Amino acid sequence: MKSDLGNLISQMCDRTIERSNKETVAYNAYRKIDEIKDENLLPILFDIVNNELDHNKRDKAYYIISKIALIKSDSKSLNFLLQRLNKEKSKVIIENLLNIISSFEKPKETDLGNIFNFLNNKSKTIRYCAIRALKNCNSNECENKLIDILENSTNHYDLLYALQTLFSSGSERSLSKIKEFVNHSKQEISASALGAIYNIAREKELPLYKEQLKKGKNKFTALEGVVNFGNDEVIPNVIKRIKELISKKRNIEVIGLYGYTELIIAMNFLIKFPEYKAVSEIYYLLEAKKDFLWESEKEWLTNNTSNKVE
Repeated sequence: MKSDLGNLISQMCDRTIERSNKETVAYNAYRKIDEIKDENLLPILFDIVNNELDHNKRDKAYYIISKIALIKSDSKSLNFLLQRLNKEKSKVIIENLLNIISSFEKPKETDLGNIFNFLNNKSKTIRYCAIRALKNCNSNECENKLIDILENSTNHYDLLYALQTLFSSGSERSLSKIKEFVNHSKQEISASALGAIYNIAREKELPLYKEQLKKGKNKFTALEGVVNFGNDEVIPNVIKRIKELISKKRNIEVIGLYGYTELIIAMNFLIKFPEYKAVSEIYYLLEAKKDFLWESEKEWLTNNTSNKVE
């Protein structure tokens, strides 16, 4: 089996075009990897990495390890990859390792020291990868490192990636610092801050979501916060947002995490309150503005007209 894996890794490095299907040897090798799921291969792959002198082949072995290990977020594989961080010298391989590690769940006992060592790296791309590698952590030390970045860095992407990482690795301890960036002048930083707050604080920050929606800032996340954690008291806020959405033709159909546009998210909330006259009236407004709706919104309207109160 070790020789089979070694041959596969060699094929992954081969850019020769195969006559049979006019694809590279590497392309066909990567397709084979998609079918590999046997966890018993992991120790063999660890051994290949530890003994392989060709850094390009080690890089391919790391890729195979990730494809198998990430199915169950295997902790032994995570620890192996973390240990390999201080053994690799190639900038590209270090970045690839950090990117792989970012996808793993990291239990509280995980030693993250080798990631921390790269947080102040002179290479900005390694530094960015190291920040993102701290995703999905359950560690006070990790959270402290990310807060330190928010407190001390002025680099746009340091701040952006730290906020995005706190989405999954932050707790209420970091909320006060994250909130400082909600009204940041750069939209993606502001949006990432509100996203992290939403994921950490949930219903506790309903007033902030309402405030953001009123300001017209980070509208998608703010609307989700309002409809997911609000009651009938927020109906006016939601209707106001719908009227803004259909006031003119939109250029881009923005789709949320669960496949819905902002308007559909808003309407899925409003149909819970059919007894409200304002909710009924919004149906007629949508019918009148049908030319301004995306096809998915028109379909929603067709499928939900029975909820309209006459």
